[in-house]
Amino acid sequence: MVGRLLLFLLFAATSLFAGGNGCFRFFPGSFVVIDGIPAYAVAKERFVALQPPHGVDLVAHDRFTGLSLFKRSSTRPFLLISPKPPLYYCPSDPAMRVTIRSYPVSIFPGTLKERVEAKGALFGSCCSLAALVDRGGEWFGREAIEKVLRGNLHHGDIGARFQSTERGVEVKASDPFADNGLRRGDIVLGANRQPKPSLRNLRYMVDRCENTKSLTLQILRDGRRITVRPRCFERVGGGKVSDTFLERFGITFDEKLRITTIDPRQEAYQKGVRRSDRLLAIDGIPVRNDTDVQRIMDRCNSKKRLPERMLWERSGFQFFLLPYSI
Repeated sequence: MVGRLLLFLLFAATSLFAGGNGCFRFFPGSFVVIDGIPAYAVAKERFVALQPPHGVDLVAHDRFTGLSLFKRSSTRPFLLISPKPPLYYCPSDPAMRVTIRSYPVSIFPGTLKERVEAKGALFGSCCSLAALVDRGGEWFGREAIEKVLRGNLHHGDIGARFQSTERGVEVKASDPFADNGLRRGDIVLGANRQPKPSLRNLRYMVDRCENTKSLTLQILRDGRRITVRPRCFERVGGGKVSDTFLERFGITFDEKLRITTIDPRQEAYQKGVRRSDRLLAIDGIPVRNDTDVQRIMDRCNSKKRLPERMLWERSGFQFFLLPYSI
């Protein structure tokens, strides 16, 4: 009898939730919208959102994931769970059942199979929060939220980007400024004694790697097995930030390679680069987006040299300038 009662209560709670924003009514005050930004209680006195709302007491902001933690009174925070199906997307009326395409990998989000047109969240059974979702259907789950809750905003990097291929986890691009010993096309056979790590596990290792420490990677290159030990440093590109390998010089770009932010303390500013300058070409090759720049930088890395010319545009005037010292 007790078991049947528990099953009935669970079914009733889930049905209430799936019937349309029921969970928000079930836990009043646990969901708020500030300046159009939805936020969710994840601990007493702590709310999380995908960007910092105006006028809040901000506790932490992870610029790579966009997750922001701020103070606000809440007596009944949502229970954080792992994002495992079945999941429902809110806000919607009724709540939309969704299928996830992939799980988050370090600072890289998972995605939904169904596209959504507004920011929201993924829920499991009633009042269990699984992830926050942006307009593109990308989501950050419990692991990323708990990391911000702990105040851990560190993201490691080794100056390489990886991808899954039929041959295994492969180096997609390598930063010529990182001197990490990696080349495009290298296959990762092992990482820190873990044989054939998945893409998710490798990215997770890199993300957790502390400054000045290193990873030990076994690499297959041109039929030979070699070992490289790239040194770790603080990540400056990727996630919600542009990823051109030039961010280390204190600049970030929009999707059209126009500078959106520039740190006046860093080398690019001191060399003369300014906000709103647009990158047009590197070594005579036109660039249109992050991928183009990364591809050229990787080519430079394979030739063991740095780019020699960068063409910029400012208010219709074009000029050559390198944002770093050679």
